[in-house]
Order: sequence, then C-alpha cells, then structure tokens
Amino acid sequence: MQRTLKYEEMLPSELAQAVERMPVFFLATGLLEWHGDHLPLGQDALKAYGLCLETARKLGGGVVLPPHYWGRPGFSSYVGTMTFSEEALRPLFLEIFEQVEKVGGRVLVLLTGHYGACQVDFIKSVAEQYMRDHKLLRIIAQPEYEGVLVEGEVPKDHAGKWETSMFWKMYPELTHMENFRAGSVQVPQYEDPPHNEYKESGEWEWREDLREVATPELGAEAIDAITDHLVSLIKSEMPTMEW
Repeated sequence: MQRTLKYEEMLPSELAQAVERMPVFFLATGLLEWHGDHLPLGQDALKAYGLCLETARKLGGGVVLPPHYWGRPGFSSYVGTMTFSEEALRPLFLEIFEQVEKVGGRVLVLLTGHYGACQVDFIKSVAEQYMRDHKLLRIIAQPEYEGVLVEGEVPKDHAGKWETSMFWKMYPELTHMENFRAGSVQVPQYEDPPHNEYKESGEWEWREDLREVATPELGAEAIDAITDHLVSLIKSEMPTMEW
C-alpha cells in the first residue's frame, strides 16, 4: 500500500513506485483571497487540495503536489488578496507541466478552487497550449464544480454555502462560523491594486445566512460528487489501465 499521496512527503523510491503504478498527478491551485471573516485567505487552494487528496484516495494512488496559491485576479482590492498577471503565470504553469512530465506524470488534474472566467479560462488555455506541443502529458484543467450537480445545484459560490460547507468538512479547525455576520459587511480595501480586473465595491452582501444553510454534511455531499466525477475523468484518460 502507498504510504503517502503527498509528493513532498515521499522518499525518492516511493515516488518512483507511485509513478510506475499510477502516473496520475494532482495540482490544486487557487488564490490567497478574502473569503469573509469565517474562512482563511488560502481557502481556494486548500479546498482544491483536499479534493485532490480525496480523489487520489478513491483512485487508490497517484501523486498530489503541494497546493499552488498564485492565480489570476479575483477580488484584488479586498484585504489579504494577492493576484498576478497572465504574463507572470503562463510561463510558470508551462514549466510546472514540463516538470510533472519529466518525473513521469502522464495525467495531471489541474483543479482550481478559485473561480471566475479570468482564472478558469486561463488554466484551460495554458493546459491546451502545453498539450498542443507535448504528447505525453494529458491535463484535466477545470474548476472543481464543473460537470457536477448536488441537490440540483452547481456547487459554486464565493465563500457561500458550498465553499463554506466543503471547507468546513475538510478543515473544521480553520473554519470560524462564530465570526460570520449575515447581511451587508464592509470589506477593507487596497487603493488602486495591481491586476484588478473586477473593480469591486467595498460593501459585500451575503445572500444567505451561512449559519443556517452551510453544514459539514452538505460539504460531504459536494465532496463526494466532485471526487467521483474527477475519478471518472481520470479513468477516461487512461482506459487501458487496470483499475
């Protein structure tokens, strides 16, 4: 049995064995971004990382890279948020893909826990660019909610019931529902931040009282649906492998 799924915890011999058995890699990406007062700044990537680990567990192997926190704009002016230009990120992602292929990866799940067209279009575009020029590594690049319904809804929001529920289930020690305040809240902002494409207001309106609608149990449903879907996508990329 594989001792660990985490790349950084593997011995060199363990990495070689894991790749030989199942050359599937996972990279969770997101942002350091404001997600209310109840979730940490690294929520996006940590959420995607937890989903990657659970997907690998269901597969029975694979290699999960450390979470990646550098991405395209979200709420760039909100306190704690860091965003980056495409000019900086495109070569970085292309080289990450190159390194994954070098160490034996043949399928890479690039899962973004940060949404919005700016980020989602970027990861899909850079994955397609790499695959046009390289034939060994197949990249599944998508936000975690893509292709998934839970209780008739797409499990997608910004720090709302879906993100909060999933994060709460995976990281209860980092979830602080006691800090949540329903309704309209003022968010501290940076003046004229770089790479700010959305020009957000300093007032955030919570559409629901998360203390009433977000639960770890709902998070577990979403996690199960998302990871089952990812497993099916991985298997479709490696149809000749004995699962």
